[in-house]
Amino acid sequence: MKRSNRTYAKVLLAGALSFSFAAEAANFTLIETPTIQVQQGSQGVPAMEKELLGPYADINKIPAADLRQAYIMLLESTRNKSEAWTDAEWNKAQAIMKKLDARRKVVSNELGTDDKAKIKLLQGELRALETKKEIKD
Repeated sequence: MKRSNRTYAKVLLAGALSFSFAAEAANFTLIETPTIQVQQGSQGVPAMEKELLGPYADINKIPAADLRQAYIMLLESTRNKSEAWTDAEWNKAQAIMKKLDARRKVVSNELGTDDKAKIKLLQGELRALETKKEIKD
């Protein structure tokens, strides 16, 4: 019995989604990293959060409707600036992503399925950028 390309695409999509969920589950079992002190900008928001998130720097006030855009902003900023980052800067970026993830959990009931899926993809891309850096080292 011959299988169609559509069947293979479904299998690949299911595998990719299961990998994403497994990677997310692995995040919860990792040992908590120490909090990193960051130079404070005005209004008490860490300087790197302002640099990477722009208008979404106050993470605890991001509405569900803007959360997806905050992840996009973080990804774009990371792509543009990460080539020269040290390990300390990568740790700060990870801390920012964890804060965004915590905010996502708070507003998850308000997020649509499309937003949840896109956020998962963006999280994966951010992890891929970090892995790329680790491979270069």
